[in-house]
Amino acid sequence: MMEISVTFLLTGCLIQGVFCGFSISLPKRVEALQGSCVFIPCTFDIDQQYVTELTDSKRIWYKDGNSPTVVFDSSSPDTALLKGEIFGTPTEKNCTTRFDNVHQSDEGSYYFRVEGSKNLKYSYTNKPEYKVEIAVINSPPEPTVNLFKDQQKVTEVKEVKEGSSVNLRCSTKIFCSSRPANLTWSSSPEHLLNESVTQQQRQEQTELISDLIFTVTHRHHLANFTCTVTHQLQDQVTKQETRTLRVQYAPKNTSAHVSASGFVLEGRSVTLSCSSDANPPVLNYTWYRDTEEPLKPVQSGQNLTISNTDPTHSGRYVCTAQNEHGAQNASVMLDVQFAPKISSSCNKSSVITCVCEAHGNPSPKLEWRRSGNVLTNSTNTFIRNETLGSTSSKSILTIHQPLTDTDVLQCFSANTLGTASASQRFHPVTRTSGTETQEGIPNLQEPDKTTHLDSYCLK
Repeated sequence: MMEISVTFLLTGCLIQGVFCGFSISLPKRVEALQGSCVFIPCTFDIDQQYVTELTDSKRIWYKDGNSPTVVFDSSSPDTALLKGEIFGTPTEKNCTTRFDNVHQSDEGSYYFRVEGSKNLKYSYTNKPEYKVEIAVINSPPEPTVNLFKDQQKVTEVKEVKEGSSVNLRCSTKIFCSSRPANLTWSSSPEHLLNESVTQQQRQEQTELISDLIFTVTHRHHLANFTCTVTHQLQDQVTKQETRTLRVQYAPKNTSAHVSASGFVLEGRSVTLSCSSDANPPVLNYTWYRDTEEPLKPVQSGQNLTISNTDPTHSGRYVCTAQNEHGAQNASVMLDVQFAPKISSSCNKSSVITCVCEAHGNPSPKLEWRRSGNVLTNSTNTFIRNETLGSTSSKSILTIHQPLTDTDVLQCFSANTLGTASASQRFHPVTRTSGTETQEGIPNLQEPDKTTHLDSYCLK
């Protein structure tokens, strides 16, 4: 039964005009660049009975047509219509071929033939897939640029998150391995290629590949990476392809500022504004006063407007910008400036001591005057000034001599926005007790009121 099966198989091969054991592996189609070379990877096999003839065999290429034409013969390569080379040896069953200086007229279908010294003469034409189509193009195609994250291809419109490790890959077809193309990268902004980027380039059988490996940051958002391929032909030919990266990131470069320049006057309206760079855009802006612990929201929104400002509005304001990836704070000082507000008083003592305090922004200066004359430290007069925080001043006046009924003490305060003063008039008030007359000490009085004490009275 076994002998009958083998006999039938051999008979079937012969009836179909096919030599059993003959096969060839080659691409259905290869592209050649005008003026360059074309590379055809190829291996073949023959029936075992002809193996001994391979040593002295010749390998031939035909261009198919009504009258097939020999275009290359390994026994006479110098006289071939197509110059080139068949690699390896016949015994290796290698038919890989390079044709040089290919032109449009060389387009067409080609098939391979092997001829031995005796009976081995076989053309690989009995199956459509045994022929190769050579297509000649006038201009090289643009390179292909793809983005990979976790070895998965990322589409053009998809965004990657900040902190992700990515691979930007540029690939171009190798038309002629003896004249390899060159791949180069550029970026806009230019400095991105210098920021911890690893470049790797390799050549595969039919492709030249260059990889950029890096960790994306917010600086890569909408950055352009361009891959340029240069083909070494009679004239240099360059093609390029650009990929724009889209990166999602938490708010960056958040800043807050006051609409007024430097300060705002009391009673005026002022707007605080917050801005931030984020992708996706900031979802929420929230304002806080940092004088509160814990911070409590003042208002939501990119702008905070305060109408009719007063000194209590001065201080630091914090803006928080937030999107789905995180939040970032920024702060700004609001400086509400106002003219001085003044208060004064005197105490009961054998020595006249008066205290004057002024509150203003900028911090006011204080000055004592006696009946219009500026007082300074002397034997009978002592003045001590104090600073109370950034917007208040205090002055203490001590007088070691009696005042006349015409004396007027005045506390005078001033800053760049205005002045304020408090005047105190003293007059002696006598009270008879037996034969003695006593002079009193100063006392703070309401206007147009007199208090009969053993004192000088303040009006």
